[in-house]
Amino acid sequence: MTSRYPSEGPWVSIVIPVFQVEDYIDTCLASVAAQTYRRFEVIVVDDCGTDRSVEKAQAFIDAHPELTVRLLHHTHNRGLSAARNTGMAEARGDYVYFLDSDDSLPPEALDRLTAPLRGQDFDFVIGDYETVEGASMLRMPAGPSTDVLPMYAAGAWYVMAWNKLCNLRFLKENNLFFFEGLNHEDAIWSFQLACKARSMYVVGETTYRYTVRGASIMTGMSVRKDAELYVRVFDEIRRFIVDEGRTEGRSEYAVFEGKRCGVMYSLLWRGDTELFKELYPQFRRQCYLKPFRAFRLGVIGFGGLLRDLHYALPVRWGACYKQIFFLVVYRLLGRPLRGVIWK
Repeated sequence: MTSRYPSEGPWVSIVIPVFQVEDYIDTCLASVAAQTYRRFEVIVVDDCGTDRSVEKAQAFIDAHPELTVRLLHHTHNRGLSAARNTGMAEARGDYVYFLDSDDSLPPEALDRLTAPLRGQDFDFVIGDYETVEGASMLRMPAGPSTDVLPMYAAGAWYVMAWNKLCNLRFLKENNLFFFEGLNHEDAIWSFQLACKARSMYVVGETTYRYTVRGASIMTGMSVRKDAELYVRVFDEIRRFIVDEGRTEGRSEYAVFEGKRCGVMYSLLWRGDTELFKELYPQFRRQCYLKPFRAFRLGVIGFGGLLRDLHYALPVRWGACYKQIFFLVVYRLLGRPLRGVIWK
């Protein structure tokens, strides 16, 4: 598909939710002002923190009259998802870009992300990112791709909403807003994005600097509370799969079952056996495709059947089977357990 944007590129709306980030907001906004690509607006969403974040944001706006910046205010704290939704609803650009206010951008970030859009349209463009440790979660070759969902199921691109330049009309037409009132909202949104998108472009260069904060919403949360939140997240993902008629999709099943196994295995890896047993019935009720049927349909292979056989057993036996499978595969056979959630 030929791009409908002029050679200089599309107009971009950068959405920045702000809450309790007074130590980071100056760096974040300065990195936006330093962008070499200039066809953008900035939407700062005040989510009613109690520090000087918004005061600093207003000072930045006053000091940069050359930029198109809007400061929107919530009447009370509503959370990250609501702030992103507010920004998306008010965006006027062709594409929207979510930037967390404790992170920052390299000067060439928007130039690199918009470059593919000067010749062709894509539902979204994703770039690599860097942390202080230099880690990255982008494991795809650079260039265009239509294997959006299979590559997501394979863990080739990351869950976080930031650093994705998304076609705004595509998001709105597919109702790809963020689920409000629930942490780990990116897991729901990115899965829905992967299911709905038909094209993406991968930029193999760094376009985002992710700050690993020592104190955040999640650091003070107990493993129990966090695991219970994941159960709620999987409820929403399951509802989406069923409502969209995707119950026999291989990639959908791989994402859903793989991520739930990740949570259960993380509990067992920590030795939280009692919490695993307590939550297991809740994970079990979320199963929408029994293992033998999934195997007959070709949704899973023999290895997947062995992993998921616990669903065919009574609840207590199923929990025991899951524990034994974990011990044999990951403890005795030494298969690496990637993506441990709690350490």
